[in-house]
Amino acid sequence: MESAPERSRGVHLRYPPIDGFWTWDIKRDRVYGDANLSDYFGLTLEEFSHGASLERCMQSIEAEDRLRVHTAIRRAVERRSSFREVYMVRSEKMGLRKILSVGQCYVDNFGEAALYPGWFVDLTREADCEEASLHEIHGLIEQAKEISQSIGQDLLVYLLDNAQDEVQRRLGGGGSRRRKSS
Repeated sequence: MESAPERSRGVHLRYPPIDGFWTWDIKRDRVYGDANLSDYFGLTLEEFSHGASLERCMQSIEAEDRLRVHTAIRRAVERRSSFREVYMVRSEKMGLRKILSVGQCYVDNFGEAALYPGWFVDLTREADCEEASLHEIHGLIEQAKEISQSIGQDLLVYLLDNAQDEVQRRLGGGGSRRRKSS
């Protein structure tokens, strides 16, 4: 009899195709990147080929994400560990985009943080699909509520109303019109 494969070993996260790469020379504070990084972060390809400062790159990150991303980078460097963050960037060419950045801090022969290569993927399309799905769910719940009301299922109407409030909250529209069941 064959044993079942272990689920804890060999589990790898799957990422969408990579959209861009960078390498940060930590000691010189120079970020080198490809053309896609240039497009997404609003710096010129020349700036990335000669190396841009990390702070210059951070300016393209939306203000509400900047401190969190900066803290995560600092923590990865201090711990000589990996980095994985989702945040919003804005550039003239790409507009507002939601990206996933993944990096890893590497050390030199003295154990000091030296290089920080990484890559990113654009998650904007996935976020747009999620929003469209939530709008569709909202409409379907509305239909189910109407049917439930027509057949006198007050408890079901109450539950659907709460589900619709949750969908509305996830869409960023608040909600909280919950009623007590009769």
